[in-house]
Amino acid sequence: MRWIEFLDTADQLSQGSSEGAWRSAVSRAYHAVFHYFREFFLTNGLDLGRGGQSHFNLYSGLLNCGIVAVSRFGTRVDDLRDGRIWADYDLMKLLTRANAVAHTQRARKLVADFQLVLQGIPPAQVVAGARQHLQAIGKLGKTP
Repeated sequence: MRWIEFLDTADQLSQGSSEGAWRSAVSRAYHAVFHYFREFFLTNGLDLGRGGQSHFNLYSGLLNCGIVAVSRFGTRVDDLRDGRIWADYDLMKLLTRANAVAHTQRARKLVADFQLVLQGIPPAQVVAGARQHLQAIGKLGKTP
């Protein structure tokens, strides 16, 4: 499966007629972005791990890779994750169709913006910075 399918599903769900659909859209939009970046890192030689730790590794690796233009994406990814947590766990707080649409649009824009940044920054540089940070904080083993 490709990450973009999650984003396409999020678009469809955001146009649904129930809060359950809208909450699912927010969750799928975040996971689309998560898998986009996970694939980016894997393709360029860095495995962020599995499970909950991989979400932290993604956010922290981007935020602390040492490239200002890229570090902003760490915050944006984490903002989407916060939205996903709200959608999945805070059922007492109303989530509207407008929230779902906006969240899905932010996810799509985040990926497009990152792809633009990569036109001027080699992926290997991003990955090296993320790897160095994650190793320094003990989240990855040392590279031989």
